[in-house]
Amino acid sequence: MASAAVTYTGQASPPENKLVLWYRQAATNWMTSALPIGNGQLGAMVFGGPDQEHLQFNEKTVWSGNKTTYGAYQNFGDLYLDFNGVTTVNNYRRELDIEDAVAKVSYSIGTVEYTREYFSSYVDNVLVARLTANNPAMQNFTVAVNDAHTGTKTASGKTITISGNLQLLSYEAQVMVLNEGGTVTATGDKITVSNADAVTILLAGGTDYDASSATCKGSGLHERISKQITDAAAKPYSELKKNHITDYKSLFERVTLNLNDSKPTIPTRDLIVKYNNGTRDPALDVLYFQYGRYLTIASSRGVGLPSNLQGIWNDSNTPPWACDYHSDINVQMNYWPVDVTNLSECFQPLADYIYNQAIVQDTWKKLATSMGSKGFTLKTENNIFGHTQWELNSEANAWYCMNLWDHFTFTKDTSFVATTAYPVMKSACEFWVSTLVADTDGKLVAPDSWSPEHGNPWREKGSTYAQTLIWDLFTNTIEASRILNVDQEFRTTLQTKLDQLDPGLRVGNYGQLREWKYQNDIKNEQHRHISHLICLYPGEQVSPFINTTFSDAAKVSLVDRGDGGTGWARAWKICTWARLLDGNHAKTLLQNALNLTTVTTTDMNNGGGVYENLLDAHPPFQIDGNFGGTAGIAEMLLQSHLGEITFIPALPSSWPDGSIKGLCARGGFEIDFEWSGSKFVAASILSRKGSRCVIRGTDYYVYDDNMKAVPCSTSATHTTFQTKPNSRYKISISPTAVHTTEKIYKKELYNNCTSFFTTTSINTLPIGPSGKEKLVSIFDLHGRLLKRIRTDKGFINIKKESGIAKAALYVKVTSHKSQVTSHK
Repeated sequence: MASAAVTYTGQASPPENKLVLWYRQAATNWMTSALPIGNGQLGAMVFGGPDQEHLQFNEKTVWSGNKTTYGAYQNFGDLYLDFNGVTTVNNYRRELDIEDAVAKVSYSIGTVEYTREYFSSYVDNVLVARLTANNPAMQNFTVAVNDAHTGTKTASGKTITISGNLQLLSYEAQVMVLNEGGTVTATGDKITVSNADAVTILLAGGTDYDASSATCKGSGLHERISKQITDAAAKPYSELKKNHITDYKSLFERVTLNLNDSKPTIPTRDLIVKYNNGTRDPALDVLYFQYGRYLTIASSRGVGLPSNLQGIWNDSNTPPWACDYHSDINVQMNYWPVDVTNLSECFQPLADYIYNQAIVQDTWKKLATSMGSKGFTLKTENNIFGHTQWELNSEANAWYCMNLWDHFTFTKDTSFVATTAYPVMKSACEFWVSTLVADTDGKLVAPDSWSPEHGNPWREKGSTYAQTLIWDLFTNTIEASRILNVDQEFRTTLQTKLDQLDPGLRVGNYGQLREWKYQNDIKNEQHRHISHLICLYPGEQVSPFINTTFSDAAKVSLVDRGDGGTGWARAWKICTWARLLDGNHAKTLLQNALNLTTVTTTDMNNGGGVYENLLDAHPPFQIDGNFGGTAGIAEMLLQSHLGEITFIPALPSSWPDGSIKGLCARGGFEIDFEWSGSKFVAASILSRKGSRCVIRGTDYYVYDDNMKAVPCSTSATHTTFQTKPNSRYKISISPTAVHTTEKIYKKELYNNCTSFFTTTSINTLPIGPSGKEKLVSIFDLHGRLLKRIRTDKGFINIKKESGIAKAALYVKVTSHKSQVTSHK
């Protein structure tokens, strides 16, 4: 922990980039203020102390326990850099730039400016720290590594090594100190750096965990870690950083969100405080949305294990709930934003984990066998070895399959269905085909079902949670069988069972969607779980577009459960209110999710919010709320779960103008779109698979990439057109045309906007009356925003403003007046 004796003077300016968490003091608490970095598997929390840097580090496979002993996710260790004699620093700034996934600390002492950079590289599989100054020979510090267990520690040459054994797994980490100038000396179990110009520190670590092995234990740990750090050490820092940023940006930059916000000029904690006090800068909404995507990339790549209750970050050997894989909401919620926010590659660790435990390993299958059933099932708490404990959650097999199937609906990857999803889905169906029983009304129900973690008693047959999940499982598995053209006989059996299944949807005595088939719901019981509403989100059985009887009942249930709860509960409610098309209520839940808290002890009721480092507070820290919040914001802007694209279905009044680039819709579509005055303006849709595109609404004009009109069929509620693979389509609310001569040929007037096509050959482009403020947006013909400017001039130089020498462009001019003069 950074020393409280350090004095901070001056006031550091804001960072250059916009999407940055930043502070003017070092972190003093791991949970609330340290900043997370990670490569999907290897991560650290950065404290940024001027006198003592502290990097607490983790690796996703460092678990105690085994197949018969539960154990827990473990703290790996701590890396300390001690800077003697630092008592006062000027213009201190600690930051996490999520635009390039680099954490940074900067400050000055006298005339010397010090900079530290930190990142965890997926490409080179090492954690990297870099220390520099604007003067030579200024790097003087001691490097120490703390092993969180009772292993061995050695320092030799430029490397410190820790290694040891847990109940089953062995672990090892190596830290290498690479100096430029000066000297590096190993003394005891520490390394001292003296008078160096710059220093790069590399950390590689892991265990001998092997998910494919029957024992979950592999070999070659020392050789693997040594190779990782040796290979990284052979590259200059500039190459390591370039590799990392290029790789990260290839994922992160796919999606950009603009809510007509600007770069914050105050530290992140102050931004949250002002937001809580009513000055709700949409920049915080954007930052929180993108932070969830950052955390996904940082915690869900590499080894076939999903992000756990805390992602990959944990400083305790006895963490809350073992920092495990809870199957009754938490693991599933971690993956809600992955596909819709264009990070499908990050889904693979979850898919690998589910397939491995359900099909390859035997623990989940043995549990089903012990119940007299086929297939597989599991309990609520799960470790990485397949051990499953506490409260049977048989329905989780169907919930995991919901995640798998939803991933397919986004990617349309039939090979994924054939090799991964369908085998798991079929096995889960086999469990329920052999488990369902006929109720007194003749309908098939799940015996002894529950509704996590609620009810009195907790179990009865035919709970809404169970029935709607089984309905979803059977429905999707039948479709998967059709797509693959396999198992026709089994498909027929499933269809028969589906026809006999109690669908689980009932309206209760006070208008609510019933949680139980038999026991009465308790009104005004504001419990954190809303498991009976899984049919609303992430499921698709209930929607205002399908049957308002049940969607209205779901609304009553949501109102009854309240707008508070744990962090993840608030995130789930953002998503459900978005599905009910109530953007303002969804935004209220987002605001509640962004409630600043410092509570780190367990609160199971109404303590949810975020810490100053924007990590979700259950409390304590639990990362699912971050991911659920990101998914909720995406759901407010775009929905596609019913096989149709709906633009801004739950737009709050506080986001009247904006745009988003790169969101994904089911069917293999990637979409950029914008809105103004709370109304849809235009979209660009990339069809990756050539699926039929269905858009809710009829006031659309559709053009291909050459701006030729695309034939559409329209109904009372939808616009439909056939796409081609890897082709882009433009959606507009007014007819447009492009001509090749260098004039403004076509101009459309709607609301308070003038829009038209032009070319860069027109140097002086008339845009409206001089002296009237206007917002000018310049797009290329793919719908990508090139520039947005405010001006009171009557003309602009389109070539200069666009930065393009020769091209056809689309220009939109928005006036503050209700009408804009059309120029001939």
